[in-house]
Amino acid sequence: MPKISLWNPEKTNDYYFTSRIVGEHLFSGGTGIFVHKYLGVAEDVSDGNDYTQKSPLNYYDSDGNKRTGESVIQDLLFLENRDRIYSQDVYELRGAYDIGDNDFDMTQFGLFLSNDTIFINFHIESMVDALGRKLMSGDVIELPHLRDDLLLDDREEAINRFYVVQDGSRPASGFDPRWWPHLWRVKCGPITDSQEYRDIIGTGEEIGDLRDAISTYQDEIDISSAIVQQAENDVPYDESYQAGVHLYVNEDLPNKPIIGTVEGAPNGVTLVGSGISFPVSSNDNDYFLRTDFTPNRLFKKQGTRWIKVQDDTKQSWNNANRILSSFINNTNTTLQSDGSTIDEMQFVSKVVKPKTDN
Repeated sequence: MPKISLWNPEKTNDYYFTSRIVGEHLFSGGTGIFVHKYLGVAEDVSDGNDYTQKSPLNYYDSDGNKRTGESVIQDLLFLENRDRIYSQDVYELRGAYDIGDNDFDMTQFGLFLSNDTIFINFHIESMVDALGRKLMSGDVIELPHLRDDLLLDDREEAINRFYVVQDGSRPASGFDPRWWPHLWRVKCGPITDSQEYRDIIGTGEEIGDLRDAISTYQDEIDISSAIVQQAENDVPYDESYQAGVHLYVNEDLPNKPIIGTVEGAPNGVTLVGSGISFPVSSNDNDYFLRTDFTPNRLFKKQGTRWIKVQDDTKQSWNNANRILSSFINNTNTTLQSDGSTIDEMQFVSKVVKPKTDN
């Protein structure tokens, strides 16, 4: 008597019979979902000098064949495809998912809605018959049953809810007794007003673009412009201010900055130069501006030394490293094996100690 087993390495009629039953269940009990199929990235938008976007890994496989479609990675540095192309045809599938309440989640820093992510089940055979492949990251789905048609303004057009597929896998509930999967479960999140989805939501430059209906971009621009306008009214622009590498200028220059005379460094002082190192030859009382300090630092030659005069603290602040003469403690000593001691720098954590109560 042959051994009895439910497993069969071939997709026999039993598999297709079960698949049809599952497909009928989803067709009768699922909801209609529109799919905007992701096709790949535009090839004419990458910078020819940027090797992270024009690398052979992007467009050619190991055999030298040109990659096409969804397998292309536009930016190898950020691992993202910003200039996406979507099919002009919209596909309709049937899917099912569990609806959850709008509960607040406080496990992170602040309040978040816990229903931003949904999981939708699709029938694999029906999905492949319609799309030619499984749903993948980048596909955009449109849920017409979540259409918001009760708006405050009747003149505004109602829009569907849009989600982007973030991941896909086979759910545990989609396997038949013969261990063949029949369901495909995708994880979806709301789309954003970003460059990736301009093929779907438009650019906002044409009348009727979806971007104008779902995006707050123009409102944010108007708010920002109003704030800038109010700031200009409250704080008039000082034409005497000019941004430069330093503020030590000649008094005779037009539109010079108005800065007071500083002891040891009068405004309009003549510099022998500026740079990241002192000049080889110089005379006493010469002024030199070191631009490798942030802010720039003015030095005066006295004898054989360059003495610090002042820092250009009127520059706008920006992120930079600064050479500091303080915050370095060389008073710590280390005992050598021969009994001698040497000075040693300490870590900042050893120098700066928190104040505690007695």
